[in-house]
Amino acid sequence: MVQKKTFTAASLVHDGQPIATQAVPKDFAWLRDSTGSETQTMYFHLDNGCVGFVQIAWAYLALTTTIETNAMFYVPGHPCVFETHNGHHLKVKKDSYEYECKGLSMSWDKDHTKLSVKYTAGKERDPKGVAASFEFVRKSEGYKIGDAKNHIADGTAAHYFYPAGDVSAKGEIGSIKFESSGVALFIHAHSGNIMPYNVGAEWNMNFFTGHREGAPKEDKDRVTFHILQYRTPENVGSVNCSNAALTENNNLKAVFWDTTVEHFEMVKDENGSGYEIPRRIVFTSTGKTVDGKNIKAVFDARPALRLHDIDVLGEMPYVIRRIVQALITKPFIFERFEENAKISIQ
Repeated sequence: MVQKKTFTAASLVHDGQPIATQAVPKDFAWLRDSTGSETQTMYFHLDNGCVGFVQIAWAYLALTTTIETNAMFYVPGHPCVFETHNGHHLKVKKDSYEYECKGLSMSWDKDHTKLSVKYTAGKERDPKGVAASFEFVRKSEGYKIGDAKNHIADGTAAHYFYPAGDVSAKGEIGSIKFESSGVALFIHAHSGNIMPYNVGAEWNMNFFTGHREGAPKEDKDRVTFHILQYRTPENVGSVNCSNAALTENNNLKAVFWDTTVEHFEMVKDENGSGYEIPRRIVFTSTGKTVDGKNIKAVFDARPALRLHDIDVLGEMPYVIRRIVQALITKPFIFERFEENAKISIQ
């Protein structure tokens, strides 16, 4: 019996070629081409303290196509709100410059620099739900690692990033209204010829906005640092796959393709998932600056504030839930937040 393996996008780059390359508008076009899943997601940090994400998700599993909207909003001083709704049908127009489903639309301008997002899925179903609109103006170039495709057994999983841009937002969560500006990250993810739950056995992600460790208080340079890391299942090699980037004032400064994640101070989840979760997570990333110099980033995180725990099976449509439940136990997403975090750049 031949052991199926994982080959990362970084490992497939030929000697002498750059590992990190520019992602262009066509990399953000919907594919919807095989058994698998696909998402378009914007993560945001607003100056008023509001954090969260909005997402359109597509999946084709067991001859069933599903479209979902997922969104999370946290306003300091108020409970975090997570919503997932059936998007019914996905309409894609103008070579993926415009796309929408029930309750969520996203539209790029002709230069693919400004994204308009309108989320109404929550309010359409419940007066206590969420409605919000965003305008995201990317300032940095997009990036990907190699051709972006990690080859996992007979399938692929790919991620494409616009690592930072200015965002303005206006919304309503129940009776709470907010309006603010801030910074956002945009990611297009696609898996093909592979079930989504076979891509990664464990995932870690962060989206940091703030200042470098040791920066003076008067420092106005805003830094963002994000990591998307996962480990493939044991039956395909348990291989570490990662993407990360550093921006300063929304300009791309470095891209990282080798990240280790260490979990410390493990405690049993008090909210009933059955898992142990870390109180401290250390992310260590190595890569290259945009001008070719070696760089290392260390993010020592203590995300003490619980935002939301997402019971993935509980949020899935019935047909897909039965398939996944037969193969894996209890997938959970733990959303946490840290105030006044710092990042060390070496």
